[in-house]
Amino acid sequence: MVEDKKEKSKASKLGKKATAMIHSSTKPEVADLIGQRLRNYYDEVARQPVPDRFKELLNQLEAASAQKKTN
Repeated sequence: MVEDKKEKSKASKLGKKATAMIHSSTKPEVADLIGQRLRNYYDEVARQPVPDRFKELLNQLEAASAQKKTN
C-alpha cells in the first residue's frame, strides 16, 4: 500500500511537470486540457489490477533478494 501511495505521488509530480512544460509552449486552455486528459489516462491505468504474472515475478525477486541478504 505504501508503494502505491509513493507511485501515485511520483506520477502526480510528473504530471505537474508535464503540465508546466506544456504551459510554457502552448495556449493555457489547450495545456490545461492536455494535462487533464493525461491525468485521467494515468488514473485509469493506475486503477487496473496488477496481472498475476507480475505479482509472481515480484514475489520471486523479493525472495531472491531476501536470500542474498541472508548469505
